[in-house]
Amino acid sequence: MFNFNNRQRPMMGMGGGGGGGGGMGRACYVYDENQQANPNLVTPDVTYQRGIDMNIPLTMDDGNTITMWGFTDRNRGMNRGTFPSAPIRVTQGQIVHTKLTVNMMWAHTIHHHGIEPGWESDGVGHISWDVQGGSYTYQWRPMYPGTYFYHCHTNTVLHAEMGMYGALIVDPPEGPGTLLSGGPTYDVEAFWVVDEIDSRWHTLSWNAGTCGEDVGLNILNPDYFIITGVDGTGTSAMNTPPISATVQVGQKLLARYICAGYHPQRIRFGGLTGTAYVSDGRLLPNPVQVTELRAHSGERYDIMFEPTTPGEYIIEADVIHWISGAVLGTVRTKVTVI
Repeated sequence: MFNFNNRQRPMMGMGGGGGGGGGMGRACYVYDENQQANPNLVTPDVTYQRGIDMNIPLTMDDGNTITMWGFTDRNRGMNRGTFPSAPIRVTQGQIVHTKLTVNMMWAHTIHHHGIEPGWESDGVGHISWDVQGGSYTYQWRPMYPGTYFYHCHTNTVLHAEMGMYGALIVDPPEGPGTLLSGGPTYDVEAFWVVDEIDSRWHTLSWNAGTCGEDVGLNILNPDYFIITGVDGTGTSAMNTPPISATVQVGQKLLARYICAGYHPQRIRFGGLTGTAYVSDGRLLPNPVQVTELRAHSGERYDIMFEPTTPGEYIIEADVIHWISGAVLGTVRTKVTVI
């Protein structure tokens, strides 16, 4: 079993990755027991396999390219990652295994945000263990349908900013098309994952700041604003499903909104009125009608729209400075009702 007495032994690791600087560098507070197997595994209903890609180019509307990090989809034989990472979609009550393989000297984990597994499957670096040069299998069983997400929890502040996350959707037994057992149902699904990027951070090595040095991770001055992996300040997200959505009058649109950034956000629905049923993977005591929502880092909402009037409705999400309250940037997409 895990020896807590050894959990803070410094390790040697490669600095950088993707766009990060090269060279050798210390990685403090990385567990050296990260090769042991999960002792509590049972036969799963479904298994997801993920690898690591630390060189994902993301081109912005101004032509600049930012290096992102993410997870690869090893179930599909994908050696290259995407930003956001490939979604994980499971059914309420299933026993799920997520196997993370890290064929490199840079440590990573997977934390299933909002899920409540045993501690050895929680994927929080320095509490469970970091995966480095091997594989580890997380076991979990989602009991509540809704929108979640998974992300790396090693050097969390930096690795989340680098884009190491993906959507995690839990469907009820009825499957996609139904939000909760017994309803409501939906016809179209949209994903609004709003984030900000400080390109200065994207030159740092994977272990920056882990040994107590000040690398500026307390200063986040975003210069790009994105929605579901697309520069949302221009026109890129306006006609990119499933960010943008087209529904007919009489159809229902389910929007899965994730506040994936560090600054607070305010999302406005452009004249549409939605009904929020689920917050952070838990059913609200009573559905709430909303024309806008405010959210903080890691919050998620499941919002149903039933538009009655044709037209184009512009969805806008403001990224707001956590101290001054100033709007730092705004991303946009649209819902087209025909």
